[in-house]
Amino acid sequence: MILDSVVFHTEEDYPSSLGLEHAATHMGYYWSWIVRRDLHNPQWNELEAADVNALKAQQISGAHFLLQHMSGCLEDRDFNEEGLRFSLFYYDDEEEGYGRFMEDYIQALNTPELPSFYHVEISASKQVLLDAVFDHALLEWRQSLRSDI
Repeated sequence: MILDSVVFHTEEDYPSSLGLEHAATHMGYYWSWIVRRDLHNPQWNELEAADVNALKAQQISGAHFLLQHMSGCLEDRDFNEEGLRFSLFYYDDEEEGYGRFMEDYIQALNTPELPSFYHVEISASKQVLLDAVFDHALLEWRQSLRSDI
């Protein structure tokens, strides 16, 4: 199952002046966080060890990794069990399919102030900001599971 794909974003109102990496930026920030929190499928460590290590060291962007190795898609098989369960929760939305993830991303980066959602630049400071947002969402999710027991 595909959770997100650059194809979903480039089919309609994607700005023609932007490269494909901009369609993967939001997914890339998330994927980078997933990998650095060890919520990814461990097979990635074997298949693309050098680039997984580069991603963990933030020497390459998550968007670059997605486009280079994942065909611009986040799929269920890319995550370990906890990573998938969290991602399904975080992306869940009955209308658009991006849920709280997209709400958090838009709010944290104030994308309405940009020419478009896709005009977010890739930077270490934005990754640090989003890491904190994603960490908080993961913590809340984990706590909600404990309270259900």
